[in-house]
Amino acid sequence: MTEKHHLKEEEPVVEVTKTVSPEDERVADLMSHTIDISALATAVTKQKAADAADTLEDLDDVEAAEVIELMEDQAAADALAEMEVPLAVTIIQDLSEDDRTQYASKLLSLLAPDDAVSIIRGLDKEFVEPLFVSIPVSSARKLRNLCDYEEESAAGIMTTDFVSLPEEITITEVVEILRERELPEHVQDLPVINTNDELVGVVSLRALLIGMSDATVAETMEHKVAAVHSDTDREHVAREFDRYGYEMLPVVDASNRLLGIITVDDVIDIIEEEQTEDVQKTVGAGAGEAVYSGVGEKLKGRMPWLIVSAIMMLPATYVVFGFESMIKEVALLAVFMPLIAALAGNAGHQALAVTLRGIVLDEVRPDRIFPLMRRELIVGLVTGITIGGSVAILLWLFGDGELATRLGVIFACAMVVSMGVGTFTGAAIPIVMKRLGADPAQASAIFLIMITDAVAFSTLLGFAWIALRWMQGN
Repeated sequence: MTEKHHLKEEEPVVEVTKTVSPEDERVADLMSHTIDISALATAVTKQKAADAADTLEDLDDVEAAEVIELMEDQAAADALAEMEVPLAVTIIQDLSEDDRTQYASKLLSLLAPDDAVSIIRGLDKEFVEPLFVSIPVSSARKLRNLCDYEEESAAGIMTTDFVSLPEEITITEVVEILRERELPEHVQDLPVINTNDELVGVVSLRALLIGMSDATVAETMEHKVAAVHSDTDREHVAREFDRYGYEMLPVVDASNRLLGIITVDDVIDIIEEEQTEDVQKTVGAGAGEAVYSGVGEKLKGRMPWLIVSAIMMLPATYVVFGFESMIKEVALLAVFMPLIAALAGNAGHQALAVTLRGIVLDEVRPDRIFPLMRRELIVGLVTGITIGGSVAILLWLFGDGELATRLGVIFACAMVVSMGVGTFTGAAIPIVMKRLGADPAQASAIFLIMITDAVAFSTLLGFAWIALRWMQGN
């Protein structure tokens, strides 16, 4: 009886992932009624960190801060790390404003250093120093040092919470170290340093596992080790991970001293941020703007480019104004103007997106630019002929009279030119901006729309003006 009971206790427990866990159902039930902060905090503590973060994001700032404070400390910190950074920043600031700076600093000290720094960078200046004062001196020093690095650099995204091994110790001593330290996630290799903290190699956990207990780390390690300098751009770091399949890269300074490590989960965050940033830049939104960013930050990022966009649309407006009398005379032209502008703009955006992706992946080399531009131009002309010709045929079959048929021919000719220019321009803008040293994504869509609209209106109205007598049957 006892033996059977013992065997039953030793059986493995397999947790099958469900769409909605019991903890999530409990939280949803609590939030559907008048919120009991204490009960909700207990329920959120039992959720997985990512789910807890979603719950907190559904609350208003004050309620989220109250729930965080009543949660278990580590669970609260884990949830904070999974939240959108602007919301996590708001919670830390709310705690500080309510004289709970000590608790806010405790949460930051429980976070991985790189996660804590991401939040600290978003705080208003008046909150930063009181938090640093409340954090233990050793942790505060590390966080200050990380904050001093450029945010877009390798050092700006690295973590200092890692295990490095002195080259002279034995594998037996390594085992003792690993028993006392928690390894970062996704880390299968450990950096090795000499007495001057210089990176001299890397040793895998597998090599330590099968090595002789009296062998030294220097005898077990790989001497050829990939690393990145502290000032390396984070996009380049992400490309290195993607290209060579790294799970961890050490970060070193100019003297080859080990500063920290970057893990693959950090790189996933970088890729997500860079993709979001590039999409936002193309339309003139703030590069760092998030869904939960404040009104001031949103206006600061968007307003300048909206003003630029308004100015950029003046050429297209001027073109239309110049043909005002003809548009009154042939009202059908007004129907086709938005159509040709939209199609040319869409074609340009397609070319723009593909070219930007190629630039990010370092596929647009100097010797490949001419073939790229030629292909995009051909694609634009072929699509222009296809769509323009189809519209012309439809007007010929179903149009009302000779005017519609002849206007279809003019539309088709204008469409070929507009689509060709649109795709060519969409590919050219990011390449030109990169050559000039500017960010290829920055407001490229705004410049593209200016050009495609002006060309679309100019070609349609210009061809109509040239062929006005023929179009009217005179």
